[in-house]
Amino acid sequence: MRGWPNCAEALMPKTPAVVHGVLCDTSYFIRWAKSNETLHPAAQAYLKFLVEGGHTLHVSTIGLAEYAVRDAIANLPLRYFRVVPFNVDHAQRAGEFTRAVFESRGVLPQQITQRTIIPNDTKMFAQADVTPEITHYLTADAECEKVYQLLKAKVHPRFQFVHLSTPWHQAFGQLDITA
Repeated sequence: MRGWPNCAEALMPKTPAVVHGVLCDTSYFIRWAKSNETLHPAAQAYLKFLVEGGHTLHVSTIGLAEYAVRDAIANLPLRYFRVVPFNVDHAQRAGEFTRAVFESRGVLPQQITQRTIIPNDTKMFAQADVTPEITHYLTADAECEKVYQLLKAKVHPRFQFVHLSTPWHQAFGQLDITA
């Protein structure tokens, strides 16, 4: 019959119209690994959506080092992830981001300015900003989001921030036909 795809074509997965690159931070992996975490189902759903949708997943060597404090890196689903090492171009952008954050200490809540993690947040933000295929930064860290909002106002990072509490279909403008 004309106009009908053959069976093999009908069963082939579709390439997404837009391929996203998502850098997942340490807090994402913590939620993914611990089944008793409130956001564990969301972390699982994001992984399923991104892998099945043909999107690229990234993890920073910085995030892996943070994760290794609590658990073995080998316990992560790294077969789905591209590891992003911290390079010179990331260092330059991280310095710019960190300077912008430190210059704005007066507008940040006290608990954020006290965080020693800010340099790691800004380093991973720099990796997301400099790596062309990364379009989104996925995290469960609300304090990290405050730092991102400050950077967004001052230095305009080119990636989008996604909090794990935002359903994947909402974050990526998709219909959730599984619900």
